Amino acid sequence: MKTGELSLEETFDLAKREECVAQMRAYDLISALPAIGEVKAGRIMKNASIAQTRRIRGLGPKQRAELFRALVR
Repeated sequence: MKTGELSLEETFDLAKREECVAQMRAYDLISALPAIGEVKAGRIMKNASIAQTRRIRGLGPKQRAELFRALVR
């Protein structure tokens, strides 16, 4: 994620097949994106109504849509 080799959409698709990715915390995923630090990741999570402990697998469709809106340009 940090190097930009894997997009957010590709990561969510990978989470459908790979258990280790599905169990990753959404906060860790967001903070691993280029140009996103811990503070900005926390702000994005709060705006999307996602708890800090939520796993990628546990994100609902509205939460995923909010993440894409905030992160994909």
